[in-house]
Amino acid sequence: MIQLHGGNTGRFPGVTDFSANINPLGMPDSVRAALSGSIDGAEQYPDPYCTELRQRLAEHEKISPDNIVCGNGAADLIYRIVHAFRPQKAVVCAPSFGEYTRALNEADCSIAEHLLTEENGFVLTDSILDELDGSVDICFLCTPNNPTGLLIEPELLERTARRCEENGILLVCDECFMGFVRDGDKYSLRRFISGNCIILKAFTKLYAMPGLRLGYTVCGSAETAQRIAGSGQFWSVSSIAQAAGTAALGEKDYTERTVNYVTAEREYLISSMRDMGIRVYGSEADFIFFRSLPGLCEKMLSEGILIRDCQSFHGLEEGFYRIAVRGYEDNTRLITALRRCING
Repeated sequence: MIQLHGGNTGRFPGVTDFSANINPLGMPDSVRAALSGSIDGAEQYPDPYCTELRQRLAEHEKISPDNIVCGNGAADLIYRIVHAFRPQKAVVCAPSFGEYTRALNEADCSIAEHLLTEENGFVLTDSILDELDGSVDICFLCTPNNPTGLLIEPELLERTARRCEENGILLVCDECFMGFVRDGDKYSLRRFISGNCIILKAFTKLYAMPGLRLGYTVCGSAETAQRIAGSGQFWSVSSIAQAAGTAALGEKDYTERTVNYVTAEREYLISSMRDMGIRVYGSEADFIFFRSLPGLCEKMLSEGILIRDCQSFHGLEEGFYRIAVRGYEDNTRLITALRRCING
């Protein structure tokens, strides 16, 4: 039951889905209202430049709208970045989000995998710097990393950004889960951004709108943004998604409420799982990475719960799993089911 991505509930109707990491608070009411109000606009072509949305994002990110590109989800932008710059050699961490490798393979790019080891708790270390020499064209990082939920220490992120700048390497930092991190700005590449940097973000997880497909990049230079914008399809973001994104950016306390709720539920899940003897790796995102019994996915499915088997991630073997942080009732049900599956 190995899946390339979570959320494939169509094969398993009626299950409670812990395989996809979506904000348990759900889509904000303002976003729902914006979706309803934007239906008539679907009869026309969307603004290909996402003018209003980019302006709101520029205010939110405190950067020029010329440095922002919107796309049909973060995955779309990964492919557009790769096809815009056509790198010959890339450095990618493993385990991490698989779309980096798939996009690079599509462009016939040579890939050097930097393994994150269980011995080091899957934490990125200074050893990444040894990989970033003049032969490398692009490097993908993810913080918090998917599937581990672990952050890159700010000092290491700064040194990595500096090494990439020195060697002319395009540094792409995927921060799609940073909105769930308390004091996330402290851990963002935004603090160290330079002309060769691209920060990847998405509305998908934080605002619980994966079906709308909306992501964006914050680029260190307008020239970089222009190259990405010129790659891929012309109408990359629907008018409905643009309206939803604009409304989401108007939310005042939604992110803070999300961080408080997810943090409390995550701590409850981690504590309960460790009490069962499960090896859990410390996460700062809205999901938890752990190691347990082989075949746990099938056992949990018999309990009506879908979790993510992480064998599809390079660098991981059978026995590694990921679960989303959901609402309290679902989380308590998961813990009860886990106890039955592990204790027999």
